[in-house]
Amino acid sequence: YAPIAHRLGMRTVKEELEDLSIKYLDPIAYHEIGDILSETEEDNSDFIPETIEEIRSKIDETIGGATYEGRVKSIHGIYRKMYMQGKNFNEIYDIFAIRIIVNDVGDCYAALGLIHEMYHPIPNRFKDYISMPKPNMYQSLHTTVIRNGLPFEVQIRTYEMHYTAE
Repeated sequence: YAPIAHRLGMRTVKEELEDLSIKYLDPIAYHEIGDILSETEEDNSDFIPETIEEIRSKIDETIGGATYEGRVKSIHGIYRKMYMQGKNFNEIYDIFAIRIIVNDVGDCYAALGLIHEMYHPIPNRFKDYISMPKPNMYQSLHTTVIRNGLPFEVQIRTYEMHYTAE
């Protein structure tokens, strides 16, 4: 049912179903990841709201009409990277993610420049899906940067790109 929820645009339901699947298919991994996330959340509970506010104050100075979203990666998303791609928790750089939605493509690249001024980008962790869209028409800029020692992903796209992606 998770793929159906995904196709219907019900991300919250999809993620809950995927997490529940992991809970029953691999309960040890589920609890291991859940414990790590709980520890991370306790230490960094304000990370996303503080980061969004920091980004908003910088970007709103030069780019109007931007919207900001933040999320913590789901257990299933972490599970896929750890157990299917052979990564350990410290090798997953998108546990935290911020999405910036702007009016046009020029604003996307301008916002990217501001993000890279504000935070230290991680080498080889930048993808330009605007100039080279995915086969399913997905477009967005992805970069991974570090704030206060924590890596997080930033996705930047236009409202039209967001509509297509969602």
